[in-house]
Amino acid sequence: MELEYGWKWDFMNILFLTLLDFESLEEHNIYTDLLREFRKKHHKIYAISPVERKKKCKTYIIKEKDTFIVKLRIGNMQKINIIEKGISTITLESLFVLGIKKYFSGIHFDLMLYSTPPITFCKAIEYVKKRDGVETYLLLKDIFPQNAVDLGMMKQGSVIHRIFRRKERELYALSDKIGCMSPANCQYVIDNNPEIDPAKVELCPNAVKP
Repeated sequence: MELEYGWKWDFMNILFLTLLDFESLEEHNIYTDLLREFRKKHHKIYAISPVERKKKCKTYIIKEKDTFIVKLRIGNMQKINIIEKGISTITLESLFVLGIKKYFSGIHFDLMLYSTPPITFCKAIEYVKKRDGVETYLLLKDIFPQNAVDLGMMKQGSVIHRIFRRKERELYALSDKIGCMSPANCQYVIDNNPEIDPAKVELCPNAVKP
């Protein structure tokens, strides 16, 4: 795999935000495989990855070669009732902003990556973009909330759907580039969000190292 995006920096501090619970770039998934490629190019990786409250541990730090992972304590998100999950989801943005301020206050970021479902990251993205003038890249794996509507989890036009749709548009506006899984996904995002500059929507399939 070769990175061909042509970033203008020879060396970058890269911030990666995710809801994926991981502890090392040596793990194999579509995000760590991508981040290892950046590390091979001698860029430094800073990540925030959550750890749910039910694991009964406080926020902790993992340091690897050119990698700094904040395991951020958040509310419970998986296998819980909808009310608790809703409260945890609402608090995510503030927790991520606080995590960035506490652990990355002295780091100037050049590139910011964030993965789906990312609509709860808007405040964190906005904060770092304003602070550092960072380039922002959305790895759009799932088109939410439309996929929730398609699965019957949410009603089209409902209050909750309108709230999430507004957050989705805000996220697209904050993103300098939007990487989609397929040409059809690219076209869908462009067709359903006419306010977006089509030039910033591009194909970015999964990064997997065999």
